[in-house]
Amino acid sequence: MKTALHLLFLLLGPWAFAQTVTGIITNEFGEPVPYANVLVQETGQGTMSDDVGAYALRFETEGTYRLVFSSLGYENRKETVVLAVEVKTLDVRLNTALLDLEEITIKATAKDPAYGIIKKVVANKALHLRSAPTYRTKVYVKAVEAIERTPRKTAPVAEEEQEGPPDPFAEEARKNRELLGRLNLVEMELILNFQYPRQYKEERIAYQAAGQTQGLFIPRFGETDFNFYRNTVSLTGISDAVVISPLSTTGVLSYKYQLESTDLEGQQIVYKIRVTPRKKGNSTCEGWLYINEGSWTINRLDLTFSKYALKFFDDFRLEQDYVRHQDSLWIVRRQAFHYVARQGNKATFTGTTTLSYTDYEHNYPFPERFFGNEVAVTTREAYQRDSSYWRSSRTVALTAEEARLVTLRDSLKAITESQAYQDSIQERYNRVSLLELAWEGVGLRNNARKSHLYLGSLASLIDFSVVGGWRFGPYVSYHRRYASGTVLNTSGSLNYGVKNNDLQGDFSAWYRYDAFRLADISVSGGRSFESINQYDAYLNQLRPSNYILLNAGRVRHSIELFNGFFLVNEVGLNHRMPITGLATSSFLQDLVEDEEEPQQFEAYTALISTNAIAYTPGLKYMREPDRKIRLGSKWPTFTLLHRKGWDGPLSSDIDFDYLRFSVDQEIVLGTMGTSFYELRLGQFLNTRDLRFVDFQRFRESDPLLFSDPKNSFQALDTSLATTDFHVEFHHIHHFNGALVNNIPLLKKTRIRAVGGGGLLWIPAQQFRYQELFFGVERVFKVGARRRLRVGTYAVLADASNAQPRTAFKVSFDLIDLWKRDWSF
Repeated sequence: MKTALHLLFLLLGPWAFAQTVTGIITNEFGEPVPYANVLVQETGQGTMSDDVGAYALRFETEGTYRLVFSSLGYENRKETVVLAVEVKTLDVRLNTALLDLEEITIKATAKDPAYGIIKKVVANKALHLRSAPTYRTKVYVKAVEAIERTPRKTAPVAEEEQEGPPDPFAEEARKNRELLGRLNLVEMELILNFQYPRQYKEERIAYQAAGQTQGLFIPRFGETDFNFYRNTVSLTGISDAVVISPLSTTGVLSYKYQLESTDLEGQQIVYKIRVTPRKKGNSTCEGWLYINEGSWTINRLDLTFSKYALKFFDDFRLEQDYVRHQDSLWIVRRQAFHYVARQGNKATFTGTTTLSYTDYEHNYPFPERFFGNEVAVTTREAYQRDSSYWRSSRTVALTAEEARLVTLRDSLKAITESQAYQDSIQERYNRVSLLELAWEGVGLRNNARKSHLYLGSLASLIDFSVVGGWRFGPYVSYHRRYASGTVLNTSGSLNYGVKNNDLQGDFSAWYRYDAFRLADISVSGGRSFESINQYDAYLNQLRPSNYILLNAGRVRHSIELFNGFFLVNEVGLNHRMPITGLATSSFLQDLVEDEEEPQQFEAYTALISTNAIAYTPGLKYMREPDRKIRLGSKWPTFTLLHRKGWDGPLSSDIDFDYLRFSVDQEIVLGTMGTSFYELRLGQFLNTRDLRFVDFQRFRESDPLLFSDPKNSFQALDTSLATTDFHVEFHHIHHFNGALVNNIPLLKKTRIRAVGGGGLLWIPAQQFRYQELFFGVERVFKVGARRRLRVGTYAVLADASNAQPRTAFKVSFDLIDLWKRDWSF
């Protein structure tokens, strides 16, 4: 091989004006070292030896060069060569490094040296995870989204129809409107505090937005902890599935690695490694890792995530850049999230969120109890920063368009916040049109009081009741937000029933007096027909036999006493009457069969109090100037409820006590998906005067439709009621592609497996019901970010009083854009 290389360069020499160095790289035992790296310090270029240790370097100019020879498991060696016109031969011997060779042994089936490099990183990643146990750093965030809309076809304007010269001011206004409709921007500056292993707290000190920001990716740092030294990386708010890190302990089972180049960047040797999934699925990524030789740390990475598991995006890519802080400590300097969301052929939303890290303080001495459940704080001053502040704070420059957008926003803000503008908008909004009167309803705004009055339209005067059919009457609501941040909502309606010649109506008033603690007080009531089981199957809600006539008044109060601990108190006074003697028929009788007669009973008064406490340990939250955003917990929620029917006060005729304990939790099981369960235990402690309306009831399953499995059963063929001890359990598990990914043809369909079950046990009645369900779901795009999840399920059920049975169900679930999650 060596002789052949020499002959090749001798033959090509007269035509290829180049200086060359060739040789063989061996170890101290005379054995060839395959795939060794050879770098030229002066140029940063290099090559790699072949499978027998031979290498060849080509130089365009004469001179003196320093060569660096390196390979996994060997000590680096530097050689100096002086090149003239002749071919230079340089054989090099590398000495084995003083380390455990077993750690870097590469199997014969994995000849690419990338496997050995990855194995070395994996062997040291526990050290990398703990290399920065505490730190504090400033972060500048810039989130930008550009909207490209498909132009509509419009008829061209004939030249003779255009009168006069073009208006330059009109053209500038048009460009400004186009920019405001095409570009969205958020800037944020914060202090990020970290303590190992996963304690975060961010202090947001500056914030400004321009355009429509609802669709921008603006992550919390609990959601951007994309630390690929960990075995799995959670993509909260981005993907339904966690991602297996290419540097996972078992990453070789999920990925293939290929060393594409070895480069000398300053004094650092960097390996560029291509990462490819062995099987494409929801929990894998692909792209490039750049690894530092010697410290075996990440230099930078560029990874694209599977589109099959993305919640809102069609494409999502992550870039991370690291910088050396001290010795072998490399810290993140920059993160960039690139995403695309398409709205069919109508529009494409392309976004980039860049996080720039500066002023890094390693081993920062945080005070005791600095970290806790509060993971982010936004000061009131953060929303009041002026343009001079931002000019001095940006570490990522704005483009010319972004700068123009910010200028436009500042100009528009000065106009829209002026009293004259507010008055003109209020006057225009308060004009009443025929369309509003007929269909939309009339709204009247008072900007000074921050209030809004709404009167229902003529169309909303028409209503329909299961009992007696058509009813007619008005609806009105009033909303006001006070300067202190408190909120008042009131509403009321009055309606007349044609068939029974009766008046009914309802009212409600809700006041949030402490937004941070979710402290609310409300008063409601009225006269109406009410379902005995308001959560029963849909068809049962259409049967008049399930209704009574109710006069009611309620007072309710709820508050978070301390973090995660909620207290709810409610008192209701109800006068319950049968609907016997009233005309109940309507056109629904032709659609829904109702063989039962309405309940017959003597009218009575029921005073009922309900008190509940719910506690979620370790509830994480964000603090805004006037509110608290709750983010969830890794612990279950425990709830204890007591309902009391009072005998005597306010002429109440009932006497019972009901106690219920429940525990519910959502659990992320890594690449195996997400589970949710809820267990409820209920018992009547006193039934001295318990009326049928207050029995504990269980919902009959809907035909065909798959109801929320967190609260209902799927194949319970009748509505149940009990006054005895009962146990209820619900469970659902979304595999998020974990099963389907292993089936080559099925994974291309983008369907996902889901399974679960339920249990109902009433020992005193010797009743037991259990069910299992399994199905597949698929997410369909119905907008740029709106998603519809359609599922089909097979249900197997068994009960102590019936034969086993099966059912097939379908579900339709629109994603909640605010919570960024599904209903179940």
